[in-house]
Amino acid sequence: MSGLIPPEIIEEIIERNDIVEVIGEYVPLKKRGRNYFGLCPFHQEDTESFAVNQDKRFYNCFGCGKGGNVIGFVRDIEGITFPEAARKLAERAGIRIPENELSPAARQNLELRRQMLDANQAAKAFYQQALWAGNQNSGQAYLQKRGLSPEICKRFSLGYAAESQWQALYDHLKTKFGESVLTQVGLISKSAKNGRYYDKFHGRLMFPICDYQGRTIAFGGRTLTGDAAKYLNSMNTPLFNKSQVLYGLDIAAPAVRQSRQIFIMEGYMDVIAAHQFGISNAVATLGTAFTEAHSRLLKRYAPEPPQKLMVYLAFDGDQAGAKAAGGGLNKLRNLDYIDVRILVLPPGQDPDDFIRAQGPEGWRDLVARSAYPILDYLLRQALEHHDIEHAGGKSGLVAELLPAIAATGSDVERNGFIRQLAQILQVDAESIYADLRRSGLRIRMPREQAVHPAALKEPVIHKAGYFLLRLAIENRKVFTEALADLEEGFANVPEGMRLISLIKELADEYDFQPATLFNHIDANGEGLRKFLLKLLQADLPEGDPEQLAAEAIKGMKLSLLLEQKERLRQELNAALAAKEDVKDLLLQQMALDKRLENLKG
Repeated sequence: MSGLIPPEIIEEIIERNDIVEVIGEYVPLKKRGRNYFGLCPFHQEDTESFAVNQDKRFYNCFGCGKGGNVIGFVRDIEGITFPEAARKLAERAGIRIPENELSPAARQNLELRRQMLDANQAAKAFYQQALWAGNQNSGQAYLQKRGLSPEICKRFSLGYAAESQWQALYDHLKTKFGESVLTQVGLISKSAKNGRYYDKFHGRLMFPICDYQGRTIAFGGRTLTGDAAKYLNSMNTPLFNKSQVLYGLDIAAPAVRQSRQIFIMEGYMDVIAAHQFGISNAVATLGTAFTEAHSRLLKRYAPEPPQKLMVYLAFDGDQAGAKAAGGGLNKLRNLDYIDVRILVLPPGQDPDDFIRAQGPEGWRDLVARSAYPILDYLLRQALEHHDIEHAGGKSGLVAELLPAIAATGSDVERNGFIRQLAQILQVDAESIYADLRRSGLRIRMPREQAVHPAALKEPVIHKAGYFLLRLAIENRKVFTEALADLEEGFANVPEGMRLISLIKELADEYDFQPATLFNHIDANGEGLRKFLLKLLQADLPEGDPEQLAAEAIKGMKLSLLLEQKERLRQELNAALAAKEDVKDLLLQQMALDKRLENLKG
């Protein structure tokens, strides 16, 4: 399995790479007795069953059974081959792997790649030094204007290529690497007029582009002089293909593994701003849509089946961003290791704008409200340019969505979407199935009972609010969280709302001993006194009050959303009957369905 790597070299790699140090770069470990323990990175668990034995140089998970040596760990965690893992660890330990068995051509190609990587690394150091040396330059001024801290800039190794120095990098590197290597890696170009070499990048803020292993494979440069080409990337080379790289993935990888989520953005600044605000699982495409090649790159970070990596496409809130998000989405929908959602930003905003204005809390709220499954997103987009008040608009919308519906691998997802689409268009679902059959898909409409809107009963909501209020009056944390999630209305009845107002007025004076509340009810509060007495006589089930309260809050929010959905359904039917424009109501319905999906999930 080690390919061209001799067994004695494999043994040296294992011996010179401390397994605790290596695994500790991916998993927080704590020493207990002779072993180190942590949460297994290969399956979901709450108890630390992942053990590493430093003396015997092996790891083992008692939960899922994974185990092996340090090379096997890097192979599995990175999703690479055994030889690739061995070479990565050899480089880490400074071990040179003999290549006597390589053909002369293969050895030459490998040597060229090494020189190109070394040249890029040297260029990165040169650009970094230029950014931070001496007095403030236009690169530093731009970063300050964008509100980026020196710490985050250094984490991403940002640099500066001065406008006035068109041969500075060439002069710095030509002796060590020569014109051929520097040209092939895209750092310099040759003038057709005078035959002189000059730097490819000048007058630009420099963004080193790394592969998933953290090796510098290319550069992006943002103009600081008003150049018509706002951003300039390295050309494709043996090291770099822009459609197969995600900017920042090497930095985001630990957070992606831990959260099992990744945000795919559109620009360097989006990613860097996200990381500065604590959204550390953000990466970016390099001027392309999110592709199958990108998804394959993420496979190494996906959790064990049946769980999937949640991929959020967070492109700009404009037509260009929508086009980038929509490109090739159908091909991504049936991959068994990722679940793709389209995050819809406000019009005219990119992730950088939004995160700076709303912060990480606003970002999390946006994800909860506006992250759509691919089919729902495609429907949302189609509604923007089809007039569904007329038969032609309805048929045009269905025709546009048919390829996406047909490509759906899940019968449950396809049938659920067709029901939703039929309701929105006010057509018989069988007509959509008929169109699918005419397109070549052999499919029948499932036989099922009619689904009627759930009619909410007030006593159910009242009961949940009453129960929650009972918990809240003797637990400050529960009271605070219920108030934040549901406001004063969670009590549902006037006496309950008066009781909440009383507790808020008392503030820190109230110690959440409910019996003391009687001392603050005046002679005119007989109704409130009786309500409190009845409330205190209510029995509470056994269990953690905070967990019970969380379930009650979720139940009330679900009930209120269902109630809102029923009202919206009635408005939609009335608008359709009156032949009014219903696009805004349909978008509200989709957003409400998204909130319900998140709450139930």
